[in-house]
Amino acid sequence: METKAGSTIGMADSYNQNSDPQLAIINLMIPYIHLGIDELDSSPSSLIIADFGSSHGKNSIEAMKIFINYLQKTNKLTASPLVVHNDLPTNDWTTLFHLLADDKSYQGVANGYSFYEQCLPANTLSIGFTASSMHWLSKIPFNITNHCFHAYAEEHERQAYKHQAKLDFNSFIEHRSRELVSGGILVLSIPSFDDQGIESISNYFDQLYICAQSFFNEQELLYLTVPIYLRSLSECLDYELFDRCSLKLIKGELSRLKLPILEHYHNGLLTFDQLAKIFTKVFQSTMEPLVKQIFKMNGRSKEEIDEISSDFWMVYEEKLKEKPDSVVNSNQYVCACLILKKT
Repeated sequence: METKAGSTIGMADSYNQNSDPQLAIINLMIPYIHLGIDELDSSPSSLIIADFGSSHGKNSIEAMKIFINYLQKTNKLTASPLVVHNDLPTNDWTTLFHLLADDKSYQGVANGYSFYEQCLPANTLSIGFTASSMHWLSKIPFNITNHCFHAYAEEHERQAYKHQAKLDFNSFIEHRSRELVSGGILVLSIPSFDDQGIESISNYFDQLYICAQSFFNEQELLYLTVPIYLRSLSECLDYELFDRCSLKLIKGELSRLKLPILEHYHNGLLTFDQLAKIFTKVFQSTMEPLVKQIFKMNGRSKEEIDEISSDFWMVYEEKLKEKPDSVVNSNQYVCACLILKKT
């Protein structure tokens, strides 16, 4: 599949091994999953559950088990559910298939579509879920000048990204509404920021751009724009959109999480150097495909790309070590947590 700079192409091969922070977010969502299932109108037919943004599957499978276990506990399963793992066609589906084959705890299938389009037939979906995926945009309006992340952009650039995020959010909600059966639910976790506008991830993108200035040429640096936007809670609570899509808001609030690896550091179980290395690997597992894509577009050879990428992330780790406040801070991970029900 042809891709271009600024489009989302998926995670790096190392994602499953470096996605514990994303798993912590799923665990944070357990009370919302339970509340959503409590609101679910049970059906005599087999339930279809879909995880939108399953990536390579490790965390997605755990999330689906949480849903299925509580459905069983509440006697809302009359037959084995069908689980649909959704992600882009460029996703590493082979890894996900192997994990499903090894797990065998439920029947799961793959769906290779952008979740900003219709993924399932109308009136078939009972439960839709996504965790820490909707901050990825379907596309970028244009390349940001003088940085790679929207939080550091000029005002007119930030407004354009806000508008694109609005279009994407509308598309997601509209398509999920068509897919949901009456009485079906959506449980959503969307990366956000607190009431003071503070969040905990922009500093990692700032370090990414600082490193890129040493490795990228002028054209490559221009293409380095991350297709991510952090929405406020108010941007996620669009009552007019929900009404138009026959969706009732059951719950909509900000939730905060102190990452377990930070707790381990504060409890003396990790050194600062170990913590910086872990965060580098986590960040690399999501950003390396974009970095390599830009080098490839500029005609660099695979050998050159692999060598530069290796050096790039070593320097990135050293940059984090030089600024401990950017790694160890009081900012908690913040997400907007929504439960919606189809009326």
